[in-house]
Amino acid sequence: MPLSRPSRSPGHHKALLIVNPTAGHYSPRRLTDFVCHLERAGLKVQVAITRYRGHAGEIVQTHLPETDLILAGGGDGTIAEIAHAMLGSSCHLALWPVGSANVLALELNIPFSDARNAALIASGQTQTLWPGWLTTNGQPTPTLFLQMVGIGPDGWVVQQLSSALKKRIGRLAYLLTALRLPLAYPFHAFETCVDGRTYKARLTVISKGRLYGGPFRLFPHNHHEQPSFSVFMLHRLNPLALLEQVWASFCRKTCPTPAFTLIKGQVITSSGRQPVPVQSDGDFRGATPLRVTNAPSPLVVICPR
Repeated sequence: MPLSRPSRSPGHHKALLIVNPTAGHYSPRRLTDFVCHLERAGLKVQVAITRYRGHAGEIVQTHLPETDLILAGGGDGTIAEIAHAMLGSSCHLALWPVGSANVLALELNIPFSDARNAALIASGQTQTLWPGWLTTNGQPTPTLFLQMVGIGPDGWVVQQLSSALKKRIGRLAYLLTALRLPLAYPFHAFETCVDGRTYKARLTVISKGRLYGGPFRLFPHNHHEQPSFSVFMLHRLNPLALLEQVWASFCRKTCPTPAFTLIKGQVITSSGRQPVPVQSDGDFRGATPLRVTNAPSPLVVICPR
């Protein structure tokens, strides 16, 4: 993926670190150590701790006029909230991945060593990303997402997830919640329209990156730098049909009755007879009908080469 040239402006000697204290891998001791690493790397750090949902965005709006580097300390949901508040500004975003899954950090090769991450942040290497823009029936005001949107079972799992369990056991909490799907989720069919083409689906995943649920690669391409998305749609809940299609793809054959579709698109909508739950970047976002487009402006993020 092409990156912009490494840069380090004088303004990057100061940084605002916004931290979600409920993130799965956060601790006060780790925060103290990370700030020390940043200061040794030459940055002056101001720390702000969030107290409630939406507080991170409020902190960004308060400090935007006086800073051009914001560090997001938390998981994918916290990072998306901070990025949303930064949209349209010239401020750069850096990541401190202390969440449960940290899919975006894995996607962008952000170091999980705090010392190495501090050195990267001080180096000022940047990449320009095109986030996604999401509206749903439960959330008509557009919401920014950086990694992915899940519609159907994916959204239900996030809706049902216990935050206390997630804090205690991390990504395993998603798996334990997903085990309840066969008995508790109705698997309603719905329509997903991608750039004017309509498909029946039981599950739809709309992604900017390649990874899903952590280090698992679901998509062949990364669209973080492009105004487009990968779209995966599961049509049939039949494991044998899935295996048949995977084998057909491996043998370079066409599957007569495909169980899933994987395509690229820019404008995606979903609707159905029954509302279907939706999540983005690990946060519940209401239910269908849904519309996904590209955000109105890009975002500059500090990333390695």
